[in-house]
Amino acid sequence: MYTQSAPEVHDVIVIGSGAAGGMAAWNLAVNHGVKVLMLDAGARFRREDFWTHVKPWQWRERIEKGLAPPKIQLDPKEQPYLSKEPNKFDLVRVWGRGGKTNIWGRVSLRYSDLDFEGPAKDGWEIPWPIRYKDIAPYYDRVDQQIGVCGGDDDTDSLPGSRYHLPPPALRCGERFMKRAAEANGIKVVNVRRAVITKPYKNYNPCHYCGACGRGCDVSAFFNSTDYLLDPAEKTGKLQIVDNAVVAHILMGDNGLAKGVRYFDRNTGAERIVYGKRIVLGASCVDSTRILLNSKIGNSSGVIGHYLCEQVRFHMYGFVPELMGTKPMNDDGIGGEHIYMPRYNARDGRKRDYLRGFGSQFWGSGSQAGVGAWAKQMEGFGLEYKAAIKRRYPALVAMHPYGEVLPYRQNRVTVEGTPKDRYGIPISRIEYSIGENERKMIREMYDMAEGVFRGMKAEIVPFQRESIDSFGSAIHEHGTCRMGTDPKRSALNGFNQMHDVKNVFVVDGSSFTTASEKNPTLTILALAWRATDYLADQMRTGAV
Repeated sequence: MYTQSAPEVHDVIVIGSGAAGGMAAWNLAVNHGVKVLMLDAGARFRREDFWTHVKPWQWRERIEKGLAPPKIQLDPKEQPYLSKEPNKFDLVRVWGRGGKTNIWGRVSLRYSDLDFEGPAKDGWEIPWPIRYKDIAPYYDRVDQQIGVCGGDDDTDSLPGSRYHLPPPALRCGERFMKRAAEANGIKVVNVRRAVITKPYKNYNPCHYCGACGRGCDVSAFFNSTDYLLDPAEKTGKLQIVDNAVVAHILMGDNGLAKGVRYFDRNTGAERIVYGKRIVLGASCVDSTRILLNSKIGNSSGVIGHYLCEQVRFHMYGFVPELMGTKPMNDDGIGGEHIYMPRYNARDGRKRDYLRGFGSQFWGSGSQAGVGAWAKQMEGFGLEYKAAIKRRYPALVAMHPYGEVLPYRQNRVTVEGTPKDRYGIPISRIEYSIGENERKMIREMYDMAEGVFRGMKAEIVPFQRESIDSFGSAIHEHGTCRMGTDPKRSALNGFNQMHDVKNVFVVDGSSFTTASEKNPTLTILALAWRATDYLADQMRTGAV
């Protein structure tokens, strides 16, 4: 183990460089002039290495030559975790600057008071300690900082924004979907995505190549590196240590955290750095693992419990009016241009389940590649090819997301688990859904099928009530939740630990519930709000 003879004590140490850690470091360094040391488990990804514009046939040719795109997602062989069938949880992690913001879906939805007040109204678990009015100013600031495109719709389930950039035009198939949904009384709005649709600040507008999932090589969508870390580094206030795999937060004799223990990812060398305050944003599961292995801040016993995300499935079909037409350029912004807000928010009907669901629509129209639906088509040879070509321009899709309640038995634990190559216990994820979610899934299928029937669409065969594997939404929440009662929560309403006042947890683990919405916009807003509070506490000497 290496420590300096007279080690520097940093003002703030930030763990993680994604949406949570990136926003925390940027706000502290740029807006408050605080010196920040960031520990990131990987290194910078180079935009010129992305295979953004590689066509399917070129992709195959490159692979045959022994080439490969950059490995953005962490290989679980390098850093394993445990999760058993039949309830296996698929955990996606990115170790590298910007974290999952390098490949995220960019859907940027505001939570509403229907989300924040849900537990208080239906009685399931603890309520959020904040309301929309508390976070609304931060949503406004985040929209302006990262550039979110969208429409001007504003509903009580999905608040709007006066700072949205122009939305992209709808694809033909999306217009049919929107019309069919609204004929069934289902509201559909322009999607809100962190994509630049016109020249904005010093960032390039999207050129609609549609390959956002491979990393954007022109910085047209928000990622933490280009929009937060680089500007923060330019101030001279932010120092980033790459390939720093954090193992523990270290405690002092005064009941406060005093530093961080980490390992060099390449050499395995052990390091310790000291800091007066710690901001943890390593993503839900990894942050929880760090806290549990550190054995801090858990007098409530909630850390690791109440893991929650969303259930989802996919339904595909073909619009009769578009069958056999000429394929259009439907690449767009790399995902859907429409969104269905919470379906059961205000229709007045009594449900036999709690909370609700919304829907995304990615994959509609003439997208690169044909997709798995082609394998489900019958036929062979020329007739089979003709059937595929006829349907290709007519494809439409729905992807409903339903909220999973926070259950105590759904958890991340390190008890009795094997150790990783650094000698640190790995995570075990235990996860399942209940009857509440199964009832919701049935209505999700009813809704989706109703929309497709309304278009008189030819529906690709599906298995009713089947859902994606757990974890596939990549929206983990709840394992270090905030609340007003220290006996039932780990954090207060400013993401500060009840037990350890100089530790803040700012990623999705801090959420009290999952909602049906994508969480990243809320993570960014909460991290900004938390570090404003931290900076104020630093000025008064309270932390």
